[in-house]
Amino acid sequence: MPIVKYKNQSGLVYAYDQTSVYDAQRKQSRPVRKYLGRVDPETGEIISTKGKRGRPKKQTGNNADPGNEAKDYKSLYENAAKELDQTKKELATVTRQKELLEKKAEELMQVLRSIHSQVSSVKGI
Repeated sequence: MPIVKYKNQSGLVYAYDQTSVYDAQRKQSRPVRKYLGRVDPETGEIISTKGKRGRPKKQTGNNADPGNEAKDYKSLYENAAKELDQTKKELATVTRQKELLEKKAEELMQVLRSIHSQVSSVKGI
């Protein structure tokens, strides 16, 4: 059973399962096609577009995804506010560390300059 792909005028590619059936009355074989779905242009996979078979079932109850919960905007806002506060604290910590490192780098540069000046004065002698 080969899979045949057809491209329509809008550029979408559809996949069909094609078999040949012999027509005894006309004494010819005829193609019989079964629709499989659309072909994903990026991956080349066949995506079923028939309602129940191709689409994943919605989960309910305890197995439901967190994204599919009832929208409780107050709790969503509170969670986002907590995350924002945590991010602000982390940013302040990183900023303090950056300032300390910049001070240490400046101190080390001064030490290097003094060493350089001492070495250049020794070379001059």
